[in-house]
Amino acid sequence: MRLISICIILVLILTNCEQSEYKKLVRNELKKNVKNDSLFLNLKFGERNEDYLDKIWELNKKGIISQTDGEYGSVRYPLKLNKLENKVGDINMDFFPRFNDKKRLDKLTIKFSHQGWAPWNKELFSDKLIIKVLDTIKKWYRGNDFLEAYNDINNKKSSIFYKIDGDRQFKVYFMEDHEVIAEVEKLK
Repeated sequence: MRLISICIILVLILTNCEQSEYKKLVRNELKKNVKNDSLFLNLKFGERNEDYLDKIWELNKKGIISQTDGEYGSVRYPLKLNKLENKVGDINMDFFPRFNDKKRLDKLTIKFSHQGWAPWNKELFSDKLIIKVLDTIKKWYRGNDFLEAYNDINNKKSSIFYKIDGDRQFKVYFMEDHEVIAEVEKLK
């Protein structure tokens, strides 16, 4: 009986030790019960599908965004981040929504890329772009800093940067030489 008790205690200790820093951060942030529903362009988590599409339609009519290739509902918002960096040009911010079972917005996937990207222009590659993306998100969304985790993708070690503020999570990572992905998701 004593041996069984010791084994149970060891299993519990090891289980708690194995919890990742990421899972601990998620749990701690959700415990704060802070609701962050604001995104950008007056979009918000929890919006009905119809309300989201109405806002996108209005932004498109005003010429602020335009339709683009990609997932269903993908739109492009050109960012003017490089006014001081005339040599590298502007950044495209293409995004598309995900709606939950209740047809409410709960995630946006954003693809960032330099407008002037070319395979011979190393200054516009994603390893440089991700620095600008992380910095921009930190400016737009105050709160916690980004943390870095490592992931194996196709036997190649890759960084994933994540930032969690209350119930809103950002994950930012390289997709290809020319693209950086940012996923903004409402945590439950």
